[in-house]
Amino acid sequence: MKHILITTVLFLAAISASPQDIELNDKGEYERKEVVEVSGATAATLYDRAMIALSEWSGPDGKAKAGLDYQNQETHTIIYKGTYYLGFKKFMMSGWERYANFSLKVRCKDGKAQITVNVPTITGIYLHNGVKKTYNINEVLDVKEKSGKKRADRIEDLINNLRKNADALIAAMSDRLKGSAAAEEDDDF
Repeated sequence: MKHILITTVLFLAAISASPQDIELNDKGEYERKEVVEVSGATAATLYDRAMIALSEWSGPDGKAKAGLDYQNQETHTIIYKGTYYLGFKKFMMSGWERYANFSLKVRCKDGKAQITVNVPTITGIYLHNGVKKTYNINEVLDVKEKSGKKRADRIEDLINNLRKNADALIAAMSDRLKGSAAAEEDDDF
């Protein structure tokens, strides 16, 4: 009986966790935030670590394109904007490459940093003729709601990739912020 109850709860949790539950901010953008605690690190140290991490980051598959949009060393704030790869979906004899257009904001204070990833739009590039289409996240969710099962499943896969890549970006930044100062200095220079 206990196993049936656990299985039922897990099943209900799985079907209720749909892209409709995606975390949207008040602008209708996908948003993911995390605060990283780094005891003993100054805001300046965390800011420097974030700048180094962003200069080295190329996405989980090496296909990300990003650049510095804003930096303020006095307030220890950095904003990066760019795209990261969400995968290829075959369509007839060709297919679509899909990218998330994102911004990454890192705000540093003594002992902690807040990392925020926002994804306002997703862009698809049809490889056969280079046609490029950009959709905001709400449009993607509306299409899923009105689509048949096959298309809805493809959109759910897209949203899951969006989440996975945003989580990977935050995890990479978090790991770099927690790194030791000794790893950043090369005394044998």
